[in-house]
Amino acid sequence: MGVLRYFPGSEPPEQRTSPEPEQSGSGEAAWAVPVLGPDGGGGADEAAHPAPGAARATRRAENVALAALTRHDASEAELRSRLLAKGLDDDEVEAELDRLKAVGLVDDHALAERLVRSLRERKGLGDGALRPALRARHLPQPVIDAALAESTEDDEVVAERLQDVADDRARRLVSLPDDVAERRLMSYLMRRGYSGSSLRSAAREALERARGRA
Repeated sequence: MGVLRYFPGSEPPEQRTSPEPEQSGSGEAAWAVPVLGPDGGGGADEAAHPAPGAARATRRAENVALAALTRHDASEAELRSRLLAKGLDDDEVEAELDRLKAVGLVDDHALAERLVRSLRERKGLGDGALRPALRARHLPQPVIDAALAESTEDDEVVAERLQDVADDRARRLVSLPDDVAERRLMSYLMRRGYSGSSLRSAAREALERARGRA
């Protein structure tokens, strides 16, 4: 708590009855009067030195967040849930999320773009499966819509990926009767997010190649 000192004779009337003056640096007596901050606390000294408990909570929030982000990318909502699950207060969680967003370690839009590329290239997903996959990462709907709109593909590229996915799956169905294999392959392709008139032709062509008839 800060201290305001008065030299003898200059103190406010209500302070002149103080019986025990302190000695100032010049050797003259001075009375110490507490100076309170705006909230009744200790003013600038207290603000400059936050309570140990608050500092520990901040460090804990940082440690939990960075540990989560080291393992894999996380959306803002995923990270918020993780921090709250560790018993951190709402204010501490939001402060840490604000810090991470400011330095670019949490960016839902960038995460959505990376996921779209990865799910297409590594998983072979079509747009019909991308939306639920992104929603599963608790990304906001406007972010999902923007990421898909910015990564629209040509029909030819989509058709090539569809055929690659169909060819890969068809090799596992060659032991089945033709109609059963075709039905199962088409169901699989729809679950992967593909639709439209090209679906059946892609399935049939893939099965023909898998059986060596093409």
